[in-house]
Amino acid sequence: MAAAATEVQGIDLFDYRQSQTMHDVTRAWRASTPIVRLGPKLLYLARWHDCWEVLRDPHTFGNANGFKVVDIPEEERSLGEMDPPRHPALRRVMRTGFTRNFVAGQREYARVRADALVAAIAAQPKAELVSELCDRLPNDVSLHMLGVPEADSHRIIEWAKELLHSDWTWKHETDRGFGIVGSFPEFSAYLDELVDERRRPDAPDDVISRLVKSEFEGKPLTRTVLRTLCVQLIVGGFSTGTNMLGNLFYRLLREPALHARIKSEPALIPAAVDESLRLDPPVVFILRNVMRDTTLRGIPLAQGERLALGILSANRDEEIFPDPDAFRFDRGAAQHLAFGGGAHLCIGASTARLVGCEALRAFVARFEPGEIALAPDYRYHGVPVFLEHGPERLDVEIARPTRH
Repeated sequence: MAAAATEVQGIDLFDYRQSQTMHDVTRAWRASTPIVRLGPKLLYLARWHDCWEVLRDPHTFGNANGFKVVDIPEEERSLGEMDPPRHPALRRVMRTGFTRNFVAGQREYARVRADALVAAIAAQPKAELVSELCDRLPNDVSLHMLGVPEADSHRIIEWAKELLHSDWTWKHETDRGFGIVGSFPEFSAYLDELVDERRRPDAPDDVISRLVKSEFEGKPLTRTVLRTLCVQLIVGGFSTGTNMLGNLFYRLLREPALHARIKSEPALIPAAVDESLRLDPPVVFILRNVMRDTTLRGIPLAQGERLALGILSANRDEEIFPDPDAFRFDRGAAQHLAFGGGAHLCIGASTARLVGCEALRAFVARFEPGEIALAPDYRYHGVPVFLEHGPERLDVEIARPTRH
């Protein structure tokens, strides 16, 4: 007789007040019932190996439509809303804008921006780190890579925020119209103009230029596909980068000894960034669609069911990470699933790590442990988004403001 997933009542993954605080619940699930049924067609995977098995099989466990509840035209799908065979082919095209050398070439810009933002914070007695550092640095680096002029970055960020807080994220439309063009005509027109400028022979070498020069199925990318990919690259890491840095600095502000260790041993910075991503992933779960009847851990899964891959839980799986709740620098090569994995591994993962390292380097270089601290009346509030994990604000006080 086939096994059955344990049914669990009272857990709503789409309520951020629950989805962000499930450590105790998922610890118990990992120990006893690692695959649980939360609804008629929704199952949660609590263990690393089960999540990885799903991530590495995009044919059985698809991702088409993502979180959208309507069918999206093929050319208007982001990479996260595609399945094979289109997804791997277009991902190869996208990789031309994220080669190792090109990403590494962004370090100087990221370092200068990180130093400037941290210096501005250090020059005042009080600050709010999410808006003044965590939000700005990832977006600045992302837009710089794309080739968006600095003078336009504020406008782009406002459009991105409007998009992310609209019905478009799940309906692919707003009351203005359908798709990007119908829902956000000004944003679309700006991106189309940016693409057209990159068709010039003297265009700079940036991500958009590389996409414009690429081919898909033997033909140049269409205007619609280019626009869609630009939107993905702008909004894809919009909040996840903010949450990554917010979680990292929230931990540092609460643990001065950790701050001191990293300051005294800067070589630990890359390990610290990845350990923060493991313990406090910016995204708490991702969804996959069961494309055909199958089994997982002996449990039958029917076509049409959805799986919530519990990144928050998998990243603390005792079978993979000894002493899973501890912040350790000696875990070696990253095995966490904060960037997903398999065919849909986040295409901006290397950029995110670069940003995290430069932000942490600038922070520990500028501040002594205890010199910057959470405000006495600070109370933690998570971002009000069911899928995400990070502080909404980080109000701090600087004991000895420096002016350089």
